[in-house]
Amino acid sequence: MVVVRNPSKPDYMKLGAYCPLALINTVTKILSACMTEDLTNMANLCQLLPANHFGCHPGRTTSDSLHYIMKFTKDTWRKGEVTSSLFLNIKGVLLSIILNLLIHDMRTKGILPQYTYWIYRKVSGRQTSITFNGHSQTQEHY
Repeated sequence: MVVVRNPSKPDYMKLGAYCPLALINTVTKILSACMTEDLTNMANLCQLLPANHFGCHPGRTTSDSLHYIMKFTKDTWRKGEVTSSLFLNIKGVLLSIILNLLIHDMRTKGILPQYTYWIYRKVSGRQTSITFNGHSQTQEHY
């Protein structure tokens, strides 16, 4: 724990003039950011992601993905076809995967064991639940 002075408090003899900060999670966040950057670079170098995947590609933005969706939809309509879309929140996708299969696939693609072990330790012991149309399913990660 670190205690720093609060710049908005002129009198440091009063309670509340100092702000306690816990830095334990900061180290984890820095490590996660470093691992994410390394994995992103490996995925790009090994061409593990499809060309129309917008996440993990430096220089691609949300606007680029929206333009891609609009162009695809309009091209489909021009052909007289129907377009359907399903949008999912993929932010928590790491919690909804089959962990052992992910680790296996990453290793066969050349991702180093240090990275796959880190992902395994980060994700294992968690569970994901999904409910759709009144039916619920829970998947545990080991």
